[in-house]
Amino acid sequence: MSMTQIKCHRSITSLIGALLISSMVTGCTTPSHETNTKTASASVTHQTPLSVLYAGSMTHVMENEIRPAANAALHINFQGEGAGSAELAHMITAKLANPDVFISASPSVDTNDLMGPSNGNAIRWYLTLASDQLVIAYAPHSRFRSELQAAAQKKIPWYKVLATPGLRLGRTDPNLDPKGADTILMMRLAAKLYHQPNLEQTLLGSDENPKQVYPEEDLIAQLTSGQMDAVIAYKHEAIEWHVPYITLPNAINLGDPADAKTYAQVSWQPTHGKPVVGAPILFTITVPKRAPHASTAVAFVRYMVDGQGHSMLMRDGFTPTKIEVGGDEAAVPHSLSSTIQGKIS
Repeated sequence: MSMTQIKCHRSITSLIGALLISSMVTGCTTPSHETNTKTASASVTHQTPLSVLYAGSMTHVMENEIRPAANAALHINFQGEGAGSAELAHMITAKLANPDVFISASPSVDTNDLMGPSNGNAIRWYLTLASDQLVIAYAPHSRFRSELQAAAQKKIPWYKVLATPGLRLGRTDPNLDPKGADTILMMRLAAKLYHQPNLEQTLLGSDENPKQVYPEEDLIAQLTSGQMDAVIAYKHEAIEWHVPYITLPNAINLGDPADAKTYAQVSWQPTHGKPVVGAPILFTITVPKRAPHASTAVAFVRYMVDGQGHSMLMRDGFTPTKIEVGGDEAAVPHSLSSTIQGKIS
């Protein structure tokens, strides 16, 4: 072999060796983007999953604002589900759901559907979170817009506008959702106030009128999509969805604690369970007995009643209320005791 051939052979051998070493190094080294992905996955793994069942009317604020903020502040992985409060309570007692936190649109759901031996003592306590009132939200492009606007300006009685032939009114199921039950109670109060004994039958028909009743989490969507001309809503829903609404007198809107005695003059009997007595609208929050992540759940409750979560609720259109305890005050976790301002009557 000539000297030139030997040099060429050595060069090729060296090149092959270099390529092999490079290949080995590359195969043993994790690319930077892969390392970052694994690191991110590890950080997600260390976040505590927190299951929160909440009243469906809160879906917008819970998912779009509170979820990302709470994830960052509390190092949790917020897993929320919204529906009618009574429906969610029945899921808990039937052991179809086992949340860390439960937020209801009415204390009556806590006391009637979750407390006591007949409900498996699913919860022992709850705290009031915020208050609200009923309004009549209406579609800005409804063909009845001028009449609805006139009612909002108090030029025409709202109940006369809702009785207009062809107007589509939406509401929630009173057996599954406190707002649906409150709608019936509001109509009964209005019948007394306006001396219109047939008002409830005229405007609502049967309790579960299929032409009007929709799941709570879908009701506002029915309005904004133009499927309904008006819906009975919480004030915060109308505000967060930027739709016009008709305010109702305090004597019937279930939003003023000063009128509690007036509200208590009416009641409604659901298909199953105890009668629902008229009372000011209060949203409540609790940690169920079987909560898988109880300590983290308690931290979330504090975040909601006395932290950034509470501020978000107020910006969303809820009304502040005294933080009062219902049920067994002795069972309230110690870290929440300082937030309590009284006992619910």
